Amino acid sequence: MKQAMGRMAHIFATTGVVVVGNAYDYFSRTRPRTVRRRAGSRPAQQARDRAEQELRGIARAYDACPSLTLRLLTLEDVCTGGGGWTFTSDNDYKVSCTLYFTAYYSTQSEVGDALQEILTAGARPGSPIPFSPAITSLHGARETGQLLAAGQTLSWETSRHAVEEPRPCMRQQSDPPVYRCLHEPEDLTVAAIREAYGTVLQLNLNPVGYFRIGKHGKKFRNR
Repeated sequence: MKQAMGRMAHIFATTGVVVVGNAYDYFSRTRPRTVRRRAGSRPAQQARDRAEQELRGIARAYDACPSLTLRLLTLEDVCTGGGGWTFTSDNDYKVSCTLYFTAYYSTQSEVGDALQEILTAGARPGSPIPFSPAITSLHGARETGQLLAAGQTLSWETSRHAVEEPRPCMRQQSDPPVYRCLHEPEDLTVAAIREAYGTVLQLNLNPVGYFRIGKHGKKFRNR
């Protein structure tokens, strides 16, 4: 009898925690209309514009290298609501907005020559390129086909690695300011760049959290 009572108490306690947790999650999660209103606010738009221009500036810095030509940009802009609760996490924000950015280049030169130009550009004062002759070794990178530094990943095609196509934009999912997806130019593919212009290089930039409102209304940039 005592064992049965103990099992019932355990079941009740566990169920109670789940019910309370689900109720908390429902009432604390940011409502979609609030996410939309905050994401479309003037402070969010200003932060969005600054972050996007900064990322585009990095892409242009690589494009300035003589052997590289910027062919394709992809951008995803996502704003989400927080506040939900799980057994393992408790989101401490009401609204969070993040930019995801990738640039694709072509080169008809030897990749090694293009990389040397990138290192030279990175050594210039104020350059947003984090690779330079003083801190970057190309010895191992030539085999891996990749350089990583300061939130930037530059990769290129080798005999064992091909640059993949970007994830397509779903027009039906486009819903600014909550979700925005751009490919510039819209219909260009990595395969088409490779066929027309030669070797493809891909620059991935770390996601930039450009706007965030905490549970108590505090606004800040994640970066």
